[in-house]
Amino acid sequence: MKKLFTWIVPFFVLMGFFIMLGTELFQHKQDAISSQMLGEPLPVFHLTNLLQPQKEFTSRDLLGHVSLLNVWATWCYACQQEHEVLLDIKENYHVPIYSIDYRDKTEVARAWLIKLGNPYLATGEDKTGEVAIDLGVYGTPETFIIDANGRIRYRHVGRLDQETWEKVLWPLVQKYNKEVTGGPH
Repeated sequence: MKKLFTWIVPFFVLMGFFIMLGTELFQHKQDAISSQMLGEPLPVFHLTNLLQPQKEFTSRDLLGHVSLLNVWATWCYACQQEHEVLLDIKENYHVPIYSIDYRDKTEVARAWLIKLGNPYLATGEDKTGEVAIDLGVYGTPETFIIDANGRIRYRHVGRLDQETWEKVLWPLVQKYNKEVTGGPH
């Protein structure tokens, strides 16, 4: 009986651990990740503008309108997958999109945007990753909704797809636009 007990208890403990791990890995929703930055002002930053190095890209550029801030990198496979969605948003929804290129090589990032198309109004080079850290980013891509007052209203972790855009982010953008204009947008 004692031998049976020494095998059964560890077996059930191990099985419980595997069930919890499996639940987190396979049923965890990307958009369920919260951020302590929600509702907070966008951290102040000053970055070199990737395509116009003579100009700076700063947190002040996002004031006065509801916009998206996308953190990406050329070495990020998911970033390549979501790029078409960002181009579609620019073309068909006319939402201002800004970006931060995370720990990338300037020449490679420029060539990437020229080859694939540029959905961004401005892209800042975050060569050290400090701005991404200030935003709470721990992987690329991540997309934030920034309201007209420069506050972070939503954080989407991972690849942005058309369904998530239409069902989650677009309705939020419309909501925050109504707050700015005081009516339908």
